[in-house]
Amino acid sequence: MDSELQNILILAHPGHELRIHHWLERAKPRVYLLTDGSGGRHNARTEYSHHIVKGAGATPGSVFGEIPDAAWYEALLAGDQIFFLDVFARISADLDSAQEVQVVSDAVDGYNPVHDLAFVFGSAVNALLQKRRKGHQQLCSAAVPDVPGTVQVEIDLDRAAQARKKAAIEAYTPLADEARLILARDPGCLTRERLITQNPDWAAQTPEWERIGRERVAQGIYGRCITYKDNVQPIVRLLLARSD
Repeated sequence: MDSELQNILILAHPGHELRIHHWLERAKPRVYLLTDGSGGRHNARTEYSHHIVKGAGATPGSVFGEIPDAAWYEALLAGDQIFFLDVFARISADLDSAQEVQVVSDAVDGYNPVHDLAFVFGSAVNALLQKRRKGHQQLCSAAVPDVPGTVQVEIDLDRAAQARKKAAIEAYTPLADEARLILARDPGCLTRERLITQNPDWAAQTPEWERIGRERVAQGIYGRCITYKDNVQPIVRLLLARSD
């Protein structure tokens, strides 16, 4: 990896870094985690990711898993622009000294609204930084299998790297069930890692997370449903406008 290059990684939830564990070891990025991974009923996962990030030689950033998932969902439902602008400002200020930046983020996958917003934060930060210094095309790591995109970086893991990644996944006990599902759908993720590019269409859409949310409201599990048009699209426009 280029010693002059500052790699940064913006992820929605703690644990997503496991998908690109060897890239983490090689690139040693500054890592930003938007939520604490607590979800609706679970405990925070931040400490597990802190151990993974530090063990790989990477650095936790100024936003690193201290904000509960529920706070993000509440801010989306309330249209709380100050919440999102504050996170954007904290990440941007943390990168003031970087001279050449490669931004990697979660991919837009329609699986969770904060996954999609992590991509938007990456896009906005990347555009802002490129006004002042050398930059690169934003790359993405898909948190779940079968996410569309164009492969730009593919890393084959040798046996030692595979063993370290497998051990890291097994030690991340809060994600044991999710990891088993991902490994069943994408067994190759232990032997290779990919970074992709995407060009999302931010026009009106109905992501899978919205469809599931509406079902859970109908079942009485949720009181309200986050929608793309009313809650997410305005924040997408807000963040992208910060880099104009």
